[in-house]
Amino acid sequence: MRKLSRFAWLVIAVQIFFVVIMIAIFSGGDSCVTEDSIEGLVAEVICDTASEIVALFYFMTVGFFWAMSNLVLGIIAVRRRKKRANDSTS
Repeated sequence: MRKLSRFAWLVIAVQIFFVVIMIAIFSGGDSCVTEDSIEGLVAEVICDTASEIVALFYFMTVGFFWAMSNLVLGIIAVRRRKKRANDSTS
């Protein structure tokens, strides 16, 4: 079995980091307090909706940064591959 390079371990670590962040955002706890009155029910619905919107915003923001970091890592990987290919032909 071939050993992984340090760059491959970096890519794996970045992927694990973002997966953990996405799971943490997705499984965020409920912070809304329930009451028995109608006003409490309306407040709970508003609170739930607001927390879901904020969680979606965080999820999309982290997803954007995940995609951008994958793009940067991909560019680095392609440049490293071209550099190694040029070095071996000399």
